Amino acid sequence: MTHSELRRDVRQLADRLVEVVAAGDHGALAALVPRLLGGQSPERRLFPPLLAEFAAEVAWRLRAHAGAVRPEDVFVVDLTGDDEDGVPVDELPPPLRAVLRAVLAELNDDSENSLLQLEFVARDPDPLGRLDALLHLVWWVSDLR
Repeated sequence: MTHSELRRDVRQLADRLVEVVAAGDHGALAALVPRLLGGQSPERRLFPPLLAEFAAEVAWRLRAHAGAVRPEDVFVVDLTGDDEDGVPVDELPPPLRAVLRAVLAELNDDSENSLLQLEFVARDPDPLGRLDALLHLVWWVSDLR
């Protein structure tokens, strides 16, 4: 598979996931996810570049919403729980924490660190952790579109 074919497949899958989540189509989501996360899944190779695609899109859309950004500006995140109290980033599950750090790295023009964080997600032995990270990225993109 060529690089351009891989990019095309990742972009199509990303668009399909956002479409399915936005429509609340749980059946279609349940059919798509095992193809990415299963140990012997046919499209498992798409998972790392898919995470990168989503992280980059979240960062791009947040920048667009932020308006004019000066070179000295830095993006930060304020995490709150359901009770509106602050939540330390280190209390997040590791895959979700890594996804958040990847998006922040993208926002702050550090693609190398973003890819490193996403590699942590892709290598997480817990498929539910990988699923949580993926779905958060999909929800964020869906909310920002």
